[in-house]
This record gives sequence, structure tokens and C-alpha cells, in this order.
Amino acid sequence: MILARRSATSRYRYRKVMRLRRFAKRWKLRSVYMVAVFCVMSFSISTIFSAISEGAEVVSPERRIATASTNGKAGVSSPVSIQKMEEVKSTKAVLGASTNKQIFSQIPPKPSWVTMPLYTDPNNGAAQYIAKNPSINGASYIERMAKVPVAQWFGDWNSNVKVDVDNYVAAAAAKRSVPVVVVYNIPHRDCGGYSTGGANNFSSYTKWIEQVAAGIGNRTAVVILEPDALGALNCLPSSQRQERTQSIAQAVTILKAHAQTAVYIDAGTPVWQPVNVMASRLKIANVAAANGFSLNVSYFSSTAKNRTYGNQLSSLIGNKHYVIDTSRNGANHAVTGMQCNPSFAALGEMPTTNTGSALNDALLWIKIPWESDGSCNGSPGPGEGYWSYAVELAKNAGW
Repeated sequence: MILARRSATSRYRYRKVMRLRRFAKRWKLRSVYMVAVFCVMSFSISTIFSAISEGAEVVSPERRIATASTNGKAGVSSPVSIQKMEEVKSTKAVLGASTNKQIFSQIPPKPSWVTMPLYTDPNNGAAQYIAKNPSINGASYIERMAKVPVAQWFGDWNSNVKVDVDNYVAAAAAKRSVPVVVVYNIPHRDCGGYSTGGANNFSSYTKWIEQVAAGIGNRTAVVILEPDALGALNCLPSSQRQERTQSIAQAVTILKAHAQTAVYIDAGTPVWQPVNVMASRLKIANVAAANGFSLNVSYFSSTAKNRTYGNQLSSLIGNKHYVIDTSRNGANHAVTGMQCNPSFAALGEMPTTNTGSALNDALLWIKIPWESDGSCNGSPGPGEGYWSYAVELAKNAGW
């Protein structure tokens, strides 16, 4: 009986001891497992942070993330199917900063002449007229116009264009200001219109341009090259179209031989030629070597419309800059065709190089507002003083 009790007690103690051993074994295994998991997680986190700090690439099943560090190391930033626009030139990069720049869309800086005041000729036509006619009706308007920077036109009416250009540019240089020179002598000029004339052929035109360039010399000047010439290219037979574009292209080369001469090839108006057509003509006419193009010369489209057209055109020819003639576009009229001294016109924005636009170098008075477009509706001939009309332009502008 006693032996039976001892045996039962021994079995009870044995089972209790075994349960304790099994519990301890399980706890030990669980502890080992937890330590192992902790070690794995610690190692993974450490690896990730190390990769990021060293500029390595972290790969996930969904996307590839590039990182950059102050050590200048970078991973892959885009799939190979996306064209890389620019290589990273710097050996150092800032964490999180973008290093891919689209260099092909960069706009060239403004030319140096835009930092200078525009030249006002104290002996311009308006100044001379008001000096002789101080009591004329609207004298205050004409007197005010005389103080505005207005371009000077040169063509086949100049008997010695070198001397005339030299005198004009020298007067501007003495005032430390920039003159705007309009070159208007292309062969077959105006296709028999109001301003017909021009040089006889390519050779005579080239020699004439050489005289203009010599008159400017190494002084600063802005040249508006041949208003209407490319816009009206369709009016010429095919044989003469090539001569015209070659004439303009050669003129650009001659004028740009002087570094301080800024050249803007005239590109017509926003309602004349589609941008792709004008872009093609400008390329043939050597716009690549010019500073850019001019718009709205002697025309009436608003500044806003010219900027829209100018920006579109610029994007097709290497982001070339442009200038806008605002001498008579103040009425914001919806102009759709050629006009000759229209009654709706008004003086536009004053000449300035402070345009607020990266592409638009200046607003200029290229067309002389007191000169007639031509002998239309009883108007004086082209280039002649039309003072009553000038006064109406000022009144329409609210002067």
C-alpha cells in the first residue's frame, strides 16, 4: 500500500517536472525566434538607410526610386525609354534636387541693348513741324509725339546712306542711347504697292547693306530688317522669291559682323502668314544668325495678339526674341487685312524695353505715326507728313 502511494507520488512529480521542462523549452525557442526576428529587422533597416545615405538605388516591385546624396552619387531617375535631356555636369548634387533640365527649351538671355535708353531724335519730323507751326490745331499732341523715341527709316531716298546712318547713330551714341534703324530697300519692294521701289538686284542691295553696316560701325544699334518683305513673299514669282530670301540672309550676315548691331528680321503681322509658314521663311532668311524678328510694323494688331503669335513663332525657330511695333495699335481693333491710314487706329503703348516678357525684347514705335501709309482716300503719299491724322491717332488713344 505504501509502495503504491510512493509510486503514485513519483509519477505525479515526474509529470510536473516534465511539464516544467517542456514549458522552459518552448519559452527558450520563443525567445530565440524573437531575437532572430529582431536581428533580421535591424539588419534590413540598417541596409536600407545605408543605401539611401550612399546614393544607392532602392528597388521595389512597383517603381524605381532615385536618390542623390551630398557625395554626388545618383541612381536611375527614369526608364531608359525617356530621353535624357541633359547629363549631370556637377560632381555634387543636393538631396532631393532635380538635376534633369530641358536645355532645348531654354530661352536665350536678353541682349545688352535693352539696358540702354531708346534714342529720341531732337530734330525728328514732329519736332521740326511744331517748331514751324506752334499754333497748329492739336499742337500739344504733336509736341508730345516729338519727345517719343521713334525709329528712323533708310532706303533708296538716301543719296549717301553711309553718311546718313553714321550721323544718326553717332547722335544716339553721344546721348548714350540706342537708335532704332529701319532698313527698307529690298529689291521689288512692296510689289508695286504704295511703297514700291528698292534696290535693282541682289548685288546692288548687298553693296547698299554694306554701306549701312559701315555707317553703324561698332556702335550699338537695333536694325529692323525689311518690313513686309517675308510676309509679302507670295506676291513675287518663284525666281524672285529666292533672290529676296538670299538678300535678307546676306544682309543679316553683313550687319551681324559688328557685334553691337542687333538685327530683327521683319515677320509681318499676326493675321498675315501662319506661324509655320513664317517660321520656314525666317529660317531660309538666316534668322539663326539674327537676334530675332519684328512684328506688327505699320500695322494695328494688339500687343496681346502679337505676343501670342510671337511666342508661337519663336518656339519654332529656336526661341528667338522679337520686338513689337506699338505705334498705332492702341485701339485694340480686330484687324483682318491690309489697312491704309484707317480711321479706327490709335497710338499704342509707349516705347520701352521693360516688357515683362522673356521673349519680347521691346515695344517700339517703328512706324512713324505722323507719316502717311500712302495716297489712299485723299491721304498724302507714303512717308509724307499727315499731321491731322497724327492728331486723330492721339485723340483716339485718349492723349
